[in-house]
Amino acid sequence: MKYRARRTALILLPVLASLAAASCSQNKEESDAPVVRELRFLQAFPDGAEHDPFAPPKPTLHDVLERVWEATEDERVKGLLVRVGPLQGTWGSVGDLIEALEDFRAESRPVHCHFETADNVGFILLASSCDRIRMSPAGTLDLIGPAAVMIYARALLEKLGVEAEIIHMGRYKGAGDMFIRNDMPPEAKQSMDAILDDLQGALLTATQSRTDGGLKRAQALIDQGPFGSDAAMKAGLVDAVGFLRESREEVKKAAGVETIRRTRMLPKQEQLTLGQFLGLLGGDSEKPKRSGERVALVFVNGNITDGESDARGNAVAGPFVRAMERLENDDSVKAVVMRINSPGGSALASDRMWEAARSLAERKPLIASVGDMAASGGYYIASAAEEILAHPNSLVGSIGVVGGKFNFAGLAEEIGVSTFILQRGKRAAWSTPVRALNPSEREAFETLLRDTYDRFIRRVAVGREMERDAVLAAAEGRVMTAQDGKELGLIDGMAGLSEALDKARAAAGLGPEAPVEIWPASKGMLDAINELLSGNGQDDARTLERIWMRRHPLSAQLPLERWTEALRLLADEQVALIPPYLFTLR
Repeated sequence: MKYRARRTALILLPVLASLAAASCSQNKEESDAPVVRELRFLQAFPDGAEHDPFAPPKPTLHDVLERVWEATEDERVKGLLVRVGPLQGTWGSVGDLIEALEDFRAESRPVHCHFETADNVGFILLASSCDRIRMSPAGTLDLIGPAAVMIYARALLEKLGVEAEIIHMGRYKGAGDMFIRNDMPPEAKQSMDAILDDLQGALLTATQSRTDGGLKRAQALIDQGPFGSDAAMKAGLVDAVGFLRESREEVKKAAGVETIRRTRMLPKQEQLTLGQFLGLLGGDSEKPKRSGERVALVFVNGNITDGESDARGNAVAGPFVRAMERLENDDSVKAVVMRINSPGGSALASDRMWEAARSLAERKPLIASVGDMAASGGYYIASAAEEILAHPNSLVGSIGVVGGKFNFAGLAEEIGVSTFILQRGKRAAWSTPVRALNPSEREAFETLLRDTYDRFIRRVAVGREMERDAVLAAAEGRVMTAQDGKELGLIDGMAGLSEALDKARAAAGLGPEAPVEIWPASKGMLDAINELLSGNGQDDARTLERIWMRRHPLSAQLPLERWTEALRLLADEQVALIPPYLFTLR
């Protein structure tokens, strides 16, 4: 280990020297001259705080919001140039960007926008936040309305000799339908139609505000998409066609400044002193403790899984529970905001995380802020908070349970595999993947699912202080937008992360400048070197799988990675809290 550490140190010293020099350069005091800041919203942002400094950096939504908040507080910043790209399915989270930019514009400072390619969600941001929009001559405006792609694969499984035995609790809870049907059930169509209607309403409102026409004209324009630059200009969707250089010159004139400064969207690199590095090599990776009264911001992102560690970017019960216990017992942490962007997952993990959150909420203010989705297990955890805030187009609910197993008997026979089952208990082999459930096993399994469903209802009733019948009226596995969820009592208000933090500070009696502690903390250079030295990096097999899924020719059109995640979850957990169907919203 000592030899490996010395060898790694020799390899990394030039890198560290380079980073230190870059950091010193970044920390030079900037001029007090007025400027325009250039921000880049070129892709959908991960709604979390995890960074790997040895991988290509990608700013999180919180990173981007902090850059806007900093510009709003900086009197030297007289305007913003925002570069917008395809924001994909971030229908809920885009509201945070809009709110932040509205605060900047409230002081009569111009916000000009430029894009090469923008989609539905990108256009909502453009139309809602930009005083002037310029589009590149060869660009594309993919303003075409929302669509959902639903996947049903029973026929495929049958061809493979696989039978899915899935049981649902809740009329709308069809999470297993993708494996047991070839068509869309009426309940799924009803829920998805309601979601698409709400998303289309938001897009129509944005289009109408941009073109000064009625809703019929807005719908007619959307039906004519996608648009090239000339068509977009003719339709009044953009103000000008030109290159980025022209947008920069125009916004400088509008702001009355001579300088435009590009803003680094990621947090500044942490400085690594020689003492810290030598201490790390000696096994001392302890970070200084935070001090002072503050609010904690806890991210719950991705699939909810049970366990004590994870390298896939999921929300894992063990680390979350430990973090919530620490925050609960830290007297300097006066309030906590949970930022949730999760479709759910393990029923066991969700319950563990709910209990940890609920325990904290009994001692100090806890507010849940929903990003694009807090559905099923994600909503399960959110219901522990005193208050749940979401954007109108965030997806919430999905209070229901799904479970089952996959029977590979047909596939085994097809490929020449013989199986023999020996058992001593009546239901000892119920979960075996080489035969179907018998009536006794199915009855027992349905009881497990019913218990989980009843527990889900109780957790929501306790957290939301609702009667059981009121929760049942919003349950049955139905997923919905937050605007519909508010009518059913699942959401308290329409607001984003900024207001959630403000509410948490106010509830704790803190001033608006009170600092925010983020969990999980951004992975800095010390953490990365520690992983490198200890050999605890991301699992290679999982990494290769994710790379393959991203590069598969169908991955751009179909959510194959999430399809396999759902398949694996049902195979591993048997009882799961996941959305009632797999879909991609664009």
